Amino acid sequence: MNRSSLIAALGAVALTAMISISTDAMAANAASKANGIVVRFAPEMLDNPTDAAKVYGQLRLASRKACGLVGGYLNVSERARANRCVDQTMEDLVSRIDRPLLTSIHASTAGKVG
Repeated sequence: MNRSSLIAALGAVALTAMISISTDAMAANAASKANGIVVRFAPEMLDNPTDAAKVYGQLRLASRKACGLVGGYLNVSERARANRCVDQTMEDLVSRIDRPLLTSIHASTAGKVG
């Protein structure tokens, strides 16, 4: 595993762990920070389809950043690894947050490229 792959994998794990800590606490404003990536949302946002979709988009963008998929050139194997990292990170995050709307959004978008 090269250095950038290791950093991306560690970032994804840290992002997953930090989201888990925030959602377990269910504070008034949930927040997560990993590798300078912060995702903030109020738990009640996950009860509204529009807001839940926004939170999902923020989590996906944070996952893409943590996995090294934003900016820069990736060859085919690096891109495939980064896409697997994003998919796994999102699966972990959605599972840990465990809210029906977020799970539904993830199920409808899982496996789509981008």
